[in-house]
Amino acid sequence: MDTSIREVTTEATLQEKKKLRKELRLFDLVFYTIAAIINVDTLGAVSSNGGQALTWLLISAVTFLIPYGLLTAELGSTFPQEGGVYEWCKLAGGRFYGAIASILYWISNPLWVGGTLAVTSIAAIKTFWFGNPNILWGGSALSDALLEMGVALVFIWGTTWCAITSLHVGKWLSLLGSYAKLALFAVFSILALVFFFGGHSSGEHLGLGDLVPTGNFGVIFSVILPVLIFNWAGFETQSGAGEEMHNPQRDIPRSIIRAGICVALAYAIPIAIILFTLPKSQLSNATGFLSAFQVVSGVLPAPVATGLGLLVALALVIGLASSGGTWLIGADRTYAIASLDRTAPVFLGRFSSRFGTPIVVNTMSGIVATIAMAAAIAVNSFSSDPNIATLFTLVLGFSISTATMAYLFVFPAFLILRYKYPQVKRVYKVPGGMVGAWAVTILTFLYAGIATYFILIPTDDTVANYKGLTRLTYELTQFTPLVVILLLAIVFFIWGQSEKRNKDVVVELDLNSGEEASHSVLSEPSEA
Repeated sequence: MDTSIREVTTEATLQEKKKLRKELRLFDLVFYTIAAIINVDTLGAVSSNGGQALTWLLISAVTFLIPYGLLTAELGSTFPQEGGVYEWCKLAGGRFYGAIASILYWISNPLWVGGTLAVTSIAAIKTFWFGNPNILWGGSALSDALLEMGVALVFIWGTTWCAITSLHVGKWLSLLGSYAKLALFAVFSILALVFFFGGHSSGEHLGLGDLVPTGNFGVIFSVILPVLIFNWAGFETQSGAGEEMHNPQRDIPRSIIRAGICVALAYAIPIAIILFTLPKSQLSNATGFLSAFQVVSGVLPAPVATGLGLLVALALVIGLASSGGTWLIGADRTYAIASLDRTAPVFLGRFSSRFGTPIVVNTMSGIVATIAMAAAIAVNSFSSDPNIATLFTLVLGFSISTATMAYLFVFPAFLILRYKYPQVKRVYKVPGGMVGAWAVTILTFLYAGIATYFILIPTDDTVANYKGLTRLTYELTQFTPLVVILLLAIVFFIWGQSEKRNKDVVVELDLNSGEEASHSVLSEPSEA
């Protein structure tokens, strides 16, 4: 079996890759992946849909998470180039195919950081430090909006800095955040059990019969499955730094298996405890986990509960920052490599000589996150009925749709590469031959397709549950920025193709080492 392929890349790509440093080992990759996938901000969005949410969590774990893990383990270990998602899509469908996939994959992350993560951080501070997630700081909508933006700016640029600094330092945010989130879940689980068995829990609780999925497919397809798919996403993030790993062929499959088991348990246990400890009426999309923590901490003496609340808010902010920072580390590298490969202006792909990170795209991520945050807070604060849950709905919807649309390019790329490069040695391979390859591709693609469609065009019943939002308002917040992003991708692609000084280069790429064995400059630019 071959261990090398011929690829058309660019002189800028080869030059900038010289700044990369090998920093990631198996231990780092496991916690990097855990930090990327475990999202505290969406636990409430899952739990608020009742007992069937837990059932669908388990169903999607078997029919999506496992196939998705198998698929990305093969892709990442077989094609371990820097830029992961872009390289896979480019090899499968050419540069323009990779350009669309990479910009969708990249931009969903600063929008997420500036949207749901910043919003949940604000909710955590308001909940645990001020006792009310909807309190108006300063007593007016204007002062509240300005103060929220100030808090969000600290969160956004602190998270962005962790992506800008060297991977040797930045990877510790993933480790610290993983520990913070797992500690939060552990403390919450203990308190919830004491709360329940101590007789403090009152009201109607879910029974086993509530676990049976309902026939309301509008709720299942528009609300439950999109959030679950968004929660499970993240296995491929580590491959954005593929050439910064010491041994990707060995470590990627192992890290995915270990992280996948941890993630499945980390989601299932707290969601089950939230559902069976609290009545559904106490949960909301933005603060479900926060509200649940606040309620179960009532078993503690008031001074202890107050002190714990301060620590919980801090741990939540660190955990949220680790999620955002981890995704930015992977996604920013993905888009930087795409830019260097003439799908966008080459300056966007410049790496820092000091840090070995894509500093221009990192900075651009911070700017996009800031704009998204300011727009979201302004729209919510000055609406007729300001509500943090409404704000959460708007930004979460768009973050999910752009992310799942990117996967509509990634998942078919896996199957295409199986046919296109059958001779390439695969140290790890999806079991079942081509039947297995087709099965994991179809399952993951269907989930991504369903999530994309129904998050963009939810059912009427789903829209009716969005407080203060009409269908027109909701869909405008989803489709308008999407059109802008696609137009920007086209403009950037034309710009990148017009940069004649960034010459195309044919390389013989050794997939075992991730290094170019030889290369030659093309006399004319390639449209590959």
